[in-house]
Amino acid sequence: MINMNINEEAKRVYIDVDGFISKKEASDFLRNYNQTVKNKKMSSYKLIVSPSFFECEDENDIRTVCMSLLKSGYKKIYLVDKDNYIMNNLSLKPIEKKLFLKSVKIVNRQQDIK
Repeated sequence: MINMNINEEAKRVYIDVDGFISKKEASDFLRNYNQTVKNKKMSSYKLIVSPSFFECEDENDIRTVCMSLLKSGYKKIYLVDKDNYIMNNLSLKPIEKKLFLKSVKIVNRQQDIK
């Protein structure tokens, strides 16, 4: 499951990921995400992604979602990954990993985000 919540006051977009993510769910999320942020200036928002244990029907779907989020133009992107689950399980190509690590700050908990 992938859930999104936007806090307009704090200018933050929260995305929670857990459980089994089907191909349909990933494409539905991307469609809903694109519609929701269509008229927003994402460079004034911070993106906070909090993944729990999850599996994907197709690994390329989660890669597509991640790359779409990276291209959205957020001011800052944070990944709450206390146990380093994402970096151990997400298989990125070398150039994607370099871009990902350059763009995303990995933190242990949401309270560490300023």
